[in-house]
Amino acid sequence: MRIHLLALILMATPALAESPLSALIAEYETGPAAIFQNDGRYGPTGTAYEAEDLNQKSNLYRSQRIALEARLGERHGIILLYAPFDLTTRATLSRDIDFRGTVFPAGTVVDSRYLFDGYRGSYLFRVINGERFTWDIGASVQIRNALVDLRAVDGSRYARESDIGVVGALKTRLRYTLPSRVWAGLEADALSTFGLFDNTTGGIYDVALTLGVPLTSKNDVNAYARLRLLGGGADVKRRDIYNWGNFGFAVVGVQADLVSLLDRSLAKP
Repeated sequence: MRIHLLALILMATPALAESPLSALIAEYETGPAAIFQNDGRYGPTGTAYEAEDLNQKSNLYRSQRIALEARLGERHGIILLYAPFDLTTRATLSRDIDFRGTVFPAGTVVDSRYLFDGYRGSYLFRVINGERFTWDIGASVQIRNALVDLRAVDGSRYARESDIGVVGALKTRLRYTLPSRVWAGLEADALSTFGLFDNTTGGIYDVALTLGVPLTSKNDVNAYARLRLLGGGADVKRRDIYNWGNFGFAVVGVQADLVSLLDRSLAKP
């Protein structure tokens, strides 16, 4: 599946090379994130644990994302995204937890770090390019930088699991603009193995609903509010790893078309 997704992007390269850069949209968003689920088990004798065991549901966490989208002609788009997510919580364990063969007894005060940084590249083809409604379809390839660890506060025990991997997904995006120029959008990346592989079962989804408002008459600067659901995980039997999480985000952001802003700046007398 990863090879097929990469091939889709490579096949589109000649057409992209012939397309002019019609827009270069920079985007930044930030806001609180909540952990709905974060289950883990690491090692052949590992203990299955949940987010509540590590106090991960006790607070909201600041999130942020940075994206740059190049619009190449009317139909093609390339998006580069950086989505960091790094949090540390402290908890007193209510039961023993075996993490990669290191046992943390009940009553141990531990700091737990959960790191999941995503570096994603996407290609989109615009199927419908209407005055008010647009629809894009394509694919994404994400490099994940993941780390999970447990550390006893007294320094007596420490264990960790880390991984750098590549994940592919299908992608779609819809946007509708009202006569008032207020717009609404739906964007989704998703893929599942559907149990087709004996040693690995997994999936990923990233779905966002957006309400945007233009801040300029040219619509080249927009503010927006966005609700996002992000989740996924894997059961990798050959590495004795299980992790599955579901997270919610409520963010605000701004996006600006750098090509349009530069053209307007150069056009001023």
